[in-house]
Amino acid sequence: MRNNLFFLSALIPKTIVARMTSVLFIGILVAQLLGTWLWVEQLKSSEKERMAEISQELGYNIAQAVGFFEKLPNQYRQETLSQLRQNGGTFLDFGAEFFVSFNKDYINSKPIANNEFTALVSNNLEKTLFSQIGQVDDLNIQFVKFSDTKIMTPNAPQEGLTNSFIMSPLVPIWNALGLQQTNLDNPLAVIQFRLENQNEWMYLATIIPKGELLLSFDWINGERIFTSSLVSLTMLLITFLFVRWLVSPLQSLAHQADLLGKGRFPRQLDETGSKEMVATISAFNSMARRIQKFVADRERSFAAISHDLKTPLTRARLRVEGINDTSIKEDLIGDLDYLETMVKSSLQIMTDGVEHENTSNVDLTEMLEAILKKEEILGLPIKINIDGKINMRGRAVALERLFSNLINNALTYGQGVEVTGQKKKTGIFIQIKDKGPGLSDTNKEKVFKPYYRLETKLSDNHSGLGMGIARNIANVHGGELELKDRKGGGLIVEVYFPV
Repeated sequence: MRNNLFFLSALIPKTIVARMTSVLFIGILVAQLLGTWLWVEQLKSSEKERMAEISQELGYNIAQAVGFFEKLPNQYRQETLSQLRQNGGTFLDFGAEFFVSFNKDYINSKPIANNEFTALVSNNLEKTLFSQIGQVDDLNIQFVKFSDTKIMTPNAPQEGLTNSFIMSPLVPIWNALGLQQTNLDNPLAVIQFRLENQNEWMYLATIIPKGELLLSFDWINGERIFTSSLVSLTMLLITFLFVRWLVSPLQSLAHQADLLGKGRFPRQLDETGSKEMVATISAFNSMARRIQKFVADRERSFAAISHDLKTPLTRARLRVEGINDTSIKEDLIGDLDYLETMVKSSLQIMTDGVEHENTSNVDLTEMLEAILKKEEILGLPIKINIDGKINMRGRAVALERLFSNLINNALTYGQGVEVTGQKKKTGIFIQIKDKGPGLSDTNKEKVFKPYYRLETKLSDNHSGLGMGIARNIANVHGGELELKDRKGGGLIVEVYFPV
């Protein structure tokens, strides 16, 4: 069941252009198929009406031909029959051309396949004949291809033999009599019935107007399929172009929203398109302006506060220097140093904000090797294992700050660092590993909070802002920073960037 659902979900288009195009095209295709079906049914109904009229008229003509022989005096009828037997048949014209012959026996022919049109014509012929000449015993109506029709013709008697008859194709005799020409594959109506009080069978053959309908008529032929396919492809192209034009402002909006989410202030979008699209773009432009104003106001306020704090901190330090009690003096100086460190860090965040840096192509492999080269001076174990060259587009200064902070933490708390990296189809994965004490599950979340530090001792290098800034830099690049436990003890900091 899950496999079927996965297969079906894989068939669903992923983009809005593909989905809207698919829905519209399927609707058009269904409408076209339904229209074609209705057209075929209407055409069939129309052709059935025509065939009903044709078969009724043909039935009247056949009845006239049969009535002609019935009205002949006996002596003329016998002479006519004798002449027909000698010639193998003749033709009559009673509104339609008939080939007529009289035979001693019933002639078996190979009929065409039955369908709704053969049944319609056969029933109408039979009803019309019965209404005109009354009930006819042994009436047989068949539809036979012109090339398959056969008749009995007299055979020249050999010495010592009487006259005999043989089965012969009708086509040569038909052409010799000058009857209406027709295709060899077209069907003829062949009517045979036994004459009253005579051991003779009357044989009539005539062309059926629109006789091709009695065959397996190809309602949906190659030409119609080609035309329908051409129309469908044209509609698909028009639909695709229309939907693409319709959603193009939405694609631009999605791109600008992505830039806004990564800390970059996008340009104001042109408010074009449908009424709903104009309203959406207008709301986005207003939101972007408000966010930009909020960030600018926050930066100015924060920078002003941090800058103003430096003056009272300096004044407090000078006053502390005048305290004679050494222990109290050292504690106060430590508190002032910690406050000064936080102020410096806050100012650095404002002046080195990630959103102010332009993006460029960054070689992460080269950057990580350069950072580790600088840290070799500490004399701690350092190992790097990068799978080939890893390049990405990002903010070089911010990325260097991110990895410098993580590597410095690993060296500080783990007394060594191992850096691994690889680029997969799903993204770029960089891992900073150490063999330190690691972190509890609670601390794994707390370390990202501002000014949260693991050690209680005040430090000029670690103010408690590093991990939060590192995650922010990863988020700005569309990635994430995650903390994991290392087997055997230690911590793994995994940084992910989308490809």
